[in-house]
Amino acid sequence: MRSLILTLSLAMALPMIPSMAAADSHSCNQLRQTVFNRAPARARNLPYGALQCSAISELHLLLISRGSYTDFELTQRIEALFRREGLIR
Repeated sequence: MRSLILTLSLAMALPMIPSMAAADSHSCNQLRQTVFNRAPARARNLPYGALQCSAISELHLLLISRGSYTDFELTQRIEALFRREGLIR
């Protein structure tokens, strides 16, 4: 009986996995657009589309705390993240 319940619960959960991945991709793309819109003008010519979701999340947290940085410092930190990811030199 336990194995039947386990099998049924797994069968019901498996179709949800691709939709969860699609939802994560969608939320990452939304966050990417938010980051791009909030970035300083000097940092808008960087390849945001090539960043992984984890790097986009890190940029978002950086931009939330932007009050403690000047635009120049913020641009430097953003560029440092792109360098670390290997997207710019």
